[in-house]
Amino acid sequence: MYVGGMTFFVSKSFGRLQLIPHAEGLRLVYTPLDQGTPDTSSAGNLDLVLPLDAVGGLWATTRAFLYGVESLDENIILQHEEEKASDNDILIKLYRDKPRGAQGKLNGEETCWLRLVTGRSEEERRRIKLGPRDLLCLELACGAVLQLATQQGTHQPKLLG
Repeated sequence: MYVGGMTFFVSKSFGRLQLIPHAEGLRLVYTPLDQGTPDTSSAGNLDLVLPLDAVGGLWATTRAFLYGVESLDENIILQHEEEKASDNDILIKLYRDKPRGAQGKLNGEETCWLRLVTGRSEEERRRIKLGPRDLLCLELACGAVLQLATQQGTHQPKLLG
């Protein structure tokens, strides 16, 4: 467990997700729970840093979902540097149910989800239902990353040509 600094928690009966802001990105630490006890030997454990260049999109989508405005899903695919095979890709997906309102409009009853997929086994395919408090934690954690990056000079955008 990370001690010190700022940490946000998304806790569910099946697992706990820690959101830890860093100047280099957002650290995601997921620990499955077995009858309320952390299962540190499970294949479902996850500890990764979402790179800084992916945090802005996650932040914007989280805000859109939190405030109930139209937005596309956020899909982030991380590839291992040593191997570019799709079997080693990590998928982070923030999405919500299809709009339930008249003529395909949002009505506020759509459920938001966070998927963290690191492998083919069921334990490595985590899907977390996000309530308003959870979305707020994610939004605040992303905002903290952006502030830290600005303060520490790790934010160095590159223009795409």
